[in-house]
Amino acid sequence: MKALIIVCIVLAIALILAIIKIVVLRRGFDELTENIEDQVKGKTQIPITLTTGDKHAKRTAETLNRELKVLQNERNEYLDGNRKVAQAVTEISHDLRTPLTAINSYLDILKDETDEELKAKYLERIKSRTLSLSDLADELFKYSTSADQAGYPVQDKETEAETLDICRTLEECLLSFYVAFTDKGIEPEIEIPDEPVYVSCERKSANRIFENIISNALKYAEDSFAVKLDTKGCVTFSNPAPELTPVSAAKLFDRYYTVNEGKNSTGLGFTIAKELIVRNGGTIESNLKEGVFAICVHFKPEEKPV
Repeated sequence: MKALIIVCIVLAIALILAIIKIVVLRRGFDELTENIEDQVKGKTQIPITLTTGDKHAKRTAETLNRELKVLQNERNEYLDGNRKVAQAVTEISHDLRTPLTAINSYLDILKDETDEELKAKYLERIKSRTLSLSDLADELFKYSTSADQAGYPVQDKETEAETLDICRTLEECLLSFYVAFTDKGIEPEIEIPDEPVYVSCERKSANRIFENIISNALKYAEDSFAVKLDTKGCVTFSNPAPELTPVSAAKLFDRYYTVNEGKNSTGLGFTIAKELIVRNGGTIESNLKEGVFAICVHFKPEEKPV
């Protein structure tokens, strides 16, 4: 009888221990399930940890952590790829507006032009800007269908810089915006050397640099705008900017930074200009003195072509 009682007690203790183990395991797997759900939904990337000491449950958690890490890396790559594509599309879309502004300006000039030779010249420039739009559209398509591009396609990596007469490039860009400035009541003050100034820069890049800076000035300048090119290939664009502070002026090259959200600006113009000039071996800087804001673009000087 005594032996039976001892057996019953042992069985009862074993049963209690088994129940405790089952409860602990159940809690552990509940934790495991909750952790997996959070990981899959992207709520957390913290590795799964269990309060249970059961070696089988811990082994399961370790296996899941390895697999979830692979899944997290794939998700991060996917999200990063989407971000890069969205960024590239936004930046190219910003550039699409600039040739359109130039085309509209030339069309306004053509309305009152009677000189057939000048008309042909303006039509040729409209054609050039139209081709620029076509190139940008091609880039937009390419970067909207690829998640592997790291940044904005500001220049074809296989395209080499060329020797440019930066005077002529600047004159053409200024002319394309001339009507837009006069419509705002602004007569640009322009100082360009009579002799050619040769620099090393890819032609498309030079056009975009000038177009982005000039279009920004067109948006913000109120009563005056000045452009000066020296014989060393430094171009300075300046206009009064009473709304700017030294702090905001220093931030203008930051991606998506805008001084005035109400101006319908993406804050990309100066950023793109900086990327372009740096890739072509030059520099760009800004300064604010006595309420006048200036952008100085330093092109890499080049010898006169023979």
